[in-house]
Amino acid sequence: MVGLGLISWVHETGYDRVGDSCRIVAMCDTDPDMAANRAALHDATPYTDFGQLLEDPRVDLVDIAVPHDLHHDVAIAAFEAAKHVVVEKPVATTFADARHMVEAAHAAGRMLAVAENTRYVSAYRVAEGVLAEGVLGDVRTVRSLIAGSEVARIRDPRTWHGKAPYGGVILDSAVHSLYLYRWLFGGVVDVTTHASKALPESEAEDNAVLLGRLRDGGEYHLHVSCTMEIPWTERLEIHGSRGSLVVDQLTDPVVRLFEGGDDIVGSSPGAVPYDPQQWKFTSMFEEIADFVDAAREARSPLVDAADAAYALEAVEAAYRSLEIRDRVAV
Repeated sequence: MVGLGLISWVHETGYDRVGDSCRIVAMCDTDPDMAANRAALHDATPYTDFGQLLEDPRVDLVDIAVPHDLHHDVAIAAFEAAKHVVVEKPVATTFADARHMVEAAHAAGRMLAVAENTRYVSAYRVAEGVLAEGVLGDVRTVRSLIAGSEVARIRDPRTWHGKAPYGGVILDSAVHSLYLYRWLFGGVVDVTTHASKALPESEAEDNAVLLGRLRDGGEYHLHVSCTMEIPWTERLEIHGSRGSLVVDQLTDPVVRLFEGGDDIVGSSPGAVPYDPQQWKFTSMFEEIADFVDAAREARSPLVDAADAAYALEAVEAAYRSLEIRDRVAV
């Protein structure tokens, strides 16, 4: 494990839950005390230099949870050392770097897994099944929301949240929905973006709305915010010609299907646990288990790294939209 910040605890728990099929043997952080204390929990070797960790012959897979702008360089070095790689989302800070990482993994014959937990959220898997059954008809509109509060961390000068170049909510959060759109709807055709800063301490946008057309048909409305005082949640609405599906992690049931305008009550198309505190962590534990199994079985993980890279291509288009748009006063 390289980078022992907050998200690394979730990854660490995921590896612990996998059981005997893997073991944490090395942990690296620029803080020597952090590295030593965390490594001691696993009888692992602490490192402050990831280059030395890559020379450790016991290491088969490297889990990268450093700040976004360092993902590319650490991953490329890991591939050069013939290691499999798990990297936190976003896979990099630019599409060019992400594409280079995908190419380097292929050239090295090693796995590049992206910790995009969206693919492992049970509610979205139910949505995938409903779409496959054609119950909704032709998709007309898709709306998604990712919201919660990072206000404390944005105001904390010791954290990266809200700091350029890797703290903007589009780069940090919209990649989830853009990956989801790629997975379920073929991706996006275009994007128009509005973004703002609610907090004076923010160096990058902390609220944003992205609008455009989906490749498989219909339009999308994507809203992300890290200044909403609400438990971290995700909401997805899929509105088709014959019905609508609503996913909301703060409602019970989490997934509800409405088969037309007269279906006031709706129904639950799949058994999705209502667990507003743990749903995200559960999906992260599942992603780690999939990565470990994929490396052991020499197969691809559920998340295609090329699709995660595509989400960055869409993010770059969203930022370009901000640069060129014209404002019209009302």
